[in-house]
Amino acid sequence: MTDPHRPKTNRWLLTGILSLYLLLALGYGLINPLFEAPDEHWHYFTAQFIADTHTLPAVADPYDEWLSQEAAQPPLYYLLGALLIAPIDADGGREQVWLNPFAALGDASALTNINRMVHTPAENWPWQGFALAAHMLRIFSTLLGLGTLLCLYGSGRLIWPEQPEIALLATAVAAFLPQFAFLHSSVSNDTLIIFLASAALWQILRLWLTGGTNGRYLLLGGTVGLAILSKNAGALLLIYASGVVVLLWLKNKPVSPKSLVSNLMLVVVPALLMGGWLWLRNWQLYGDPMATEPFIRIAGGDRGYTLWQVLGESGGLWKSLFAVFGWFNLRPPDWVYWVWNGLAAAAIVGFLSDLLKNKAPQLKTTGRFRLNSFSDALQQGWVTAVLLAFWVVAVYAGLVVFMMQTEAAQGRLLFPAIVPLALGMAYGISRFRRTAVHLTAVALAFATSAYCLLFVVAPAYARPPIVETLPPQATALGVDLGDGLRLLGATVDTITANPGDVVWVTVYWRTTAVPTSPPEFVLEILGRDLARVGNLHSYHGRGLYPATLWPTGAIIADRFAVRLEETAVAPVLAPVFVGLAN
Repeated sequence: MTDPHRPKTNRWLLTGILSLYLLLALGYGLINPLFEAPDEHWHYFTAQFIADTHTLPAVADPYDEWLSQEAAQPPLYYLLGALLIAPIDADGGREQVWLNPFAALGDASALTNINRMVHTPAENWPWQGFALAAHMLRIFSTLLGLGTLLCLYGSGRLIWPEQPEIALLATAVAAFLPQFAFLHSSVSNDTLIIFLASAALWQILRLWLTGGTNGRYLLLGGTVGLAILSKNAGALLLIYASGVVVLLWLKNKPVSPKSLVSNLMLVVVPALLMGGWLWLRNWQLYGDPMATEPFIRIAGGDRGYTLWQVLGESGGLWKSLFAVFGWFNLRPPDWVYWVWNGLAAAAIVGFLSDLLKNKAPQLKTTGRFRLNSFSDALQQGWVTAVLLAFWVVAVYAGLVVFMMQTEAAQGRLLFPAIVPLALGMAYGISRFRRTAVHLTAVALAFATSAYCLLFVVAPAYARPPIVETLPPQATALGVDLGDGLRLLGATVDTITANPGDVVWVTVYWRTTAVPTSPPEFVLEILGRDLARVGNLHSYHGRGLYPATLWPTGAIIADRFAVRLEETAVAPVLAPVFVGLAN
């Protein structure tokens, strides 16, 4: 007998998962400073360009550095974003955004200058101008992520109508994935293609499992067309959806060939009507319908990697699927990866054990291909899993081709396949038929995302504190370095270190007047024969807090780390030199 309270419980559980997702994504959007996500300022200024000029951007020579390669991207995300921020007066944003010239982009070993931007009071609450517009676009991305999760849940219910717990588990796995929450807290066109691909997969599953009407095929074509206007993965989606339509026709044999042509037209024609003009425009502008040529040229040109070289980057791709923040230069502790590796391993074990217990039926033939046998095989439940797996393979193959041309080992680019990935993981974990196992998996996933928000992202962008007086353990110096900057004292917090170790130093500064330009802070550690064994060149505050932003008269406790070179000769008593460039 069906439990009458079960649907209500499922709704409450789904509401709870989605609410926690919103809490995480909005939290990342508030705590992670503006434009400290990959390419985020380019995405924002592309939308702002459309809002200001009412025209689509294009890559010129020389190209606009505030739009960069995003000017060649499909425009739908930017068009929607432009409509959203059009009422906001965001003039002067380019002049107010401060690029950090010392930023350590892509270097996860960096101890300072993790920040791509120097963050000024223009970003403070209450938001105004460009800051308000950018946060509005971040919230838009968060809502697109919410739509993706609803499509994921709906897909799970279609596959397992009598087992809603698997759909809930899949939704929680995706919602609490740190990289998913982080991405959907940023300004990025990836969020739109992820949502549209997820919506298309839900529609495809509905066609496959419950049958199709003309309206359903037409809706799928419209979704694919919007995906084409969102990112180049939309072209893959068109090919994939067309293939599914053919398989549906074979599955439903005997059916008139006219129905195959009709259904294909219902999908392909609206998709091409909506997206085909973009390919024509790209051909006219760049001689490339996908506009990959200007994208790759701006990124540094075709690097000509082989497949083997691309596969060598799989480790970074795998980690960034789970959690890599900032501009690929901020990673969580290893235990976060161990948790997600463990969940993936548990899912594989559960899937394989279930496969051994319930072997898929083999397709029997008599030495030649028989359509009736193939049609019968398509009726089997396991074909749905193969169908979804093909989409994962297609997305990964498209990414591999892209990686052969440019540096793009970024896990977020696999998220258009988040529906089959999350459903597969949830199914494997659900084979451990213990509620405690499922709850533990969800709790661990949420813990990783919350930890990364509060203890990885937040402290990485924290400014140095202001103190009342020089602490007694500090060595008093009292040196005026000019331009209103005074070095009050310092402490070497790491007394003994080996080559390759990190040395922590705190330097205490005070300004008697606002400097005319941001001073560049220099530190050197000298080893044997006065050979330099460690150095730092940066704005103050680990690159986050130039002295031009300091309140006059305040004491800034600037604590930072310097890594000693592996080649340093020890033992040695190493002096530390502190000063300003020039």
